[in-house]
Amino acid sequence: MHSDNGPFVSADWLEEHLTDPAVAIIDVRAGFQPQPPGPSDFFSMRSEYLQDHIPGAHYLHMVDDLSDPAGSFPFAALAATKIHELLGKMGISNDQTLVIYGSDIHVVTHRCWWSLRQAGANKVRLMDTTYDHWVQDGRPVTHLLPDDPPCEFEALEVSEWVTHKDDVTAALSDPAVGLVNALSAEQFEGLGQHYGRPGRIPGSISVPAMSVIDPLTGALRQRSELENVFRDAGADDFESLITYCGGGIAASTAFLALDTLGYTNVSLYDGSLLEWAQDPEAPLEVGSE
Repeated sequence: MHSDNGPFVSADWLEEHLTDPAVAIIDVRAGFQPQPPGPSDFFSMRSEYLQDHIPGAHYLHMVDDLSDPAGSFPFAALAATKIHELLGKMGISNDQTLVIYGSDIHVVTHRCWWSLRQAGANKVRLMDTTYDHWVQDGRPVTHLLPDDPPCEFEALEVSEWVTHKDDVTAALSDPAVGLVNALSAEQFEGLGQHYGRPGRIPGSISVPAMSVIDPLTGALRQRSELENVFRDAGADDFESLITYCGGGIAASTAFLALDTLGYTNVSLYDGSLLEWAQDPEAPLEVGSE
């Protein structure tokens, strides 16, 4: 189904499985508006979904549906039990393969993959191109909404995929733990958009999210290229890795790449710099390494 593509499936594969009851499709399209300093606006595209979408697809928005509105920082992961409830109401079960697709804001699609997997969804795949490319290729779309009967989504949260601020603070003095900054090289050095205070967590290595994907499709680069990116950045010098960025979104892209390569002991700092930079005692570095 996805051989060398890791968790990705092709548009051809998805089109062949549109009526397969073992497959559930989720549209996670979102737009993007930077709002420096602070959290970017990843706005909902539910209205576009209601106009047309891949047949059988449900809609979930990274912020409105998969983030905790009561969280202590923007984009905080929604409790796994609430995600189970949400999927069950849609008629999606954990026996199905979930295939998600998005817009050209690829990091949002990857964050939704991470959110669903972290909540315990067993089989979450990503279409290896965008919805716009699906349409441009003349593949089927519809305005009709799915009407699947509710069911139970039974899963257990993968708690080890989430890292908290205390863990990151401890990592600063632990040479076995590497911090992977998934922001741009410019932001890594403390330039451009920042999240309250510029800079990176001390000792971090730089692996920009956009360096591990095809910018047109959002699919990961070839395995050998990915291996080189992480090896050259120094990721192999550590026993465990923590990915982070501004708000846990781009960090999901780095996490996806590491998971696909078979790295174990990888977690994501959910609060990322939106939380870290709010603490004046939390150290940040600027400039080149």
